[in-house]
Amino acid sequence: MEFTNILLISSAVFFLIILVKLSKKVIYFLSVLSLGTIALFFVTGCSSPSNFSSSDLQLVEDNTLTRINDLPFLPNSRIDIEKSLIMGEGKSWTGQLLIEVDENKRDVFNFYVKNLEDFDWKEQTTIRGNTSILTYLGEENRVAIISIAERGLFNQSSVLITVSPFTEAFEEKVGEYINEQYLAD
Repeated sequence: MEFTNILLISSAVFFLIILVKLSKKVIYFLSVLSLGTIALFFVTGCSSPSNFSSSDLQLVEDNTLTRINDLPFLPNSRIDIEKSLIMGEGKSWTGQLLIEVDENKRDVFNFYVKNLEDFDWKEQTTIRGNTSILTYLGEENRVAIISIAERGLFNQSSVLITVSPFTEAFEEKVGEYINEQYLAD
């Protein structure tokens, strides 16, 4: 009888020790989980909601591409509004456009080479490489530099189009004014 009591008491102590150790792990896990949840709610609760819905952003992208009528765009071109800057519109805009296209780099390069002359751009240089570069002169002494790079693994390309006044023409039109207003001592 004494052996049975000793065995029963030692079994109870053993289970109590396992329960306490297991409880510490459970309590630790629940503590980490609750702190993580609180931190997640804090971080997401403090972020400001976007002012644009995805449909509003699509309208801005479509509107931006329709404002520029002196460049061709591949079908389903998507402009990255946050990484683009456009001043003006029509055939007198200046700035940079970052466009994502679901075509491979070679096809995008060939598209611009074939179609830019239809928009009164004259080829100056073209370079094929990891990043292909096309340089064109347009009406009113404007320069277009188009950089095309592969993006992702699924025949996608990033197209960076920079359009600005040709420096000599810019210098002739506003050079004296800038020198007098900003560079004079």
